[in-house]
Amino acid sequence: MFVRMDNGVTLGHLLLALDRTVATLVTAPNGLDQRVSSAALLDVDDIHLGLGRAARGAGLFLFVGVPDDAMLTWLSGLGTHQPVGILAKAPSVRVVERAESAGIAVIAVDAHARWERIYHLVIRVLDGASPRPEAGFAGDSMRSGPIGDLFELAGEVARRTGGLVSIEDERSHVLAYSSAGDEADELRRLSILGREGPPEMLAWLRQWGVLDAVRTTTGIVVVDERADLALRPRRAIGIRRPQTDGRGEFLGVIWLQQGGSALAEDADDVLIGAAAVAARMISRRRATGTAHDDVVRRLLGGRGEVIDADYLGAQLGIDADGPVVLVGFAPADDSPSTDALGRAGEVSALTLHASAFSPLSVTTTIAARAYVVLPQVVSDATVAWGRTVLAAAERQFGVRLRAVVAGPEAGLAAVPALRSQVDRVLDAAEREGELIADVTTVDQSQTGVLLGEIVAHLAANPELVDSRVVGLVEMDRQSGSEFVASLRAYLDHFGDVRSAAGELHVHPNTLRYRIRRLQTLTGMNLDDPATRLVVALSLRADPTAR
Repeated sequence: MFVRMDNGVTLGHLLLALDRTVATLVTAPNGLDQRVSSAALLDVDDIHLGLGRAARGAGLFLFVGVPDDAMLTWLSGLGTHQPVGILAKAPSVRVVERAESAGIAVIAVDAHARWERIYHLVIRVLDGASPRPEAGFAGDSMRSGPIGDLFELAGEVARRTGGLVSIEDERSHVLAYSSAGDEADELRRLSILGREGPPEMLAWLRQWGVLDAVRTTTGIVVVDERADLALRPRRAIGIRRPQTDGRGEFLGVIWLQQGGSALAEDADDVLIGAAAVAARMISRRRATGTAHDDVVRRLLGGRGEVIDADYLGAQLGIDADGPVVLVGFAPADDSPSTDALGRAGEVSALTLHASAFSPLSVTTTIAARAYVVLPQVVSDATVAWGRTVLAAAERQFGVRLRAVVAGPEAGLAAVPALRSQVDRVLDAAEREGELIADVTTVDQSQTGVLLGEIVAHLAANPELVDSRVVGLVEMDRQSGSEFVASLRAYLDHFGDVRSAAGELHVHPNTLRYRIRRLQTLTGMNLDDPATRLVVALSLRADPTAR
């Protein structure tokens, strides 16, 4: 998800939030007061294909697996826009010097960190840049001002209890945490970095029932110290959506690790209050995310093809009158999972790629398809971007996708029509996939679309299918002959017997015999163009002839 805040946060605030558990400042030639309002993630494919230049408007870039030479090339091609900073694992001296000469800060990321976790954390810091008042704990204000986000909440709980705090969602993904210093144990450090703790430590936690306890109880769960596992004492409480029965939906956990000194006497009370505040924050943010998806679906025509483009554009921060391209993604026919586009979690890989390509992009899913609205881009660059997305999806998730590009058109009012065009191509690809490229535009796929719709019409009206084709299919089924495959290859190769025989791995004379024989049995005259056309369409329309 690409996040852009009007004011953003200072680079210093971002570093304090991430803490040296995650990130270490290498250089900040223009100081720590520069404001960061947006972030984008770039991988090596984005750099090699030049797609990273489309995200020049971002203030912070996270380089995932990008070698030094590629980073240096990218830094040299930024033009007039200079980002505030870049994040990279073990940035080289050359990269640091080049960035410093351009006035760009460099932040080194822990080598063990998972990039998707770091991106999520950065986005959460940016997303919390506009604090909203929240009620204090048990009627007592946590501090003199409002608690604006989960990072601030974690920091305030740490100050009140004297411990180290991390807040996780229901899938044990870290949402926020307090500064750790040198007192964090290995379990906390690796959890923040997105890595599992040591197996023996996790096995002990499961055996002791800690993970089950925080999910099933409403009180404080105490975890004793295990010096042999380097596990420090900690306390935990489940975060639950408020309900009348006092339990409510499980939303996550607040962990409080003891540091070098004992926890405050009222640490349990503070945790109980913090869990209530965290529940409201998480619930509010989820509602906001749902509302955002609803706005994007309305833009796509999910509630009718007539949309209020000015209103929706204002809601999404997109110029309602500017050019726009729409890309639709769907699982390919042989994809192992038709719901792969819905498994990406809070920030899907598709959204990350879209944000890097176009900072103003918005993404949502409808059924088994995903749609990306891309303002201010051109069609050719979008096709190249689509190829990187498909390659990444297969490499990371083992799923094959298909992408269709529609546009550009002027104004957001055209988006519902663009979606209809995209869906028309994707529908046709489900039946005539071999005629439509994995990444294509609406204009490039007209032949496949029209053929697919003709074949679909024939399939829905079996009386229009040539009965002689149906007879050949039955002959093959009863006798084990190969008339249908031979006829299809013969027609696909325009009557070139040698080419067709090569595809079938048979001798040309064998294929000639089969063609003469099937014409005798059915009465077909394959020298007649009209007969060839009707037979070819019937072969495509009859699923048993495929």
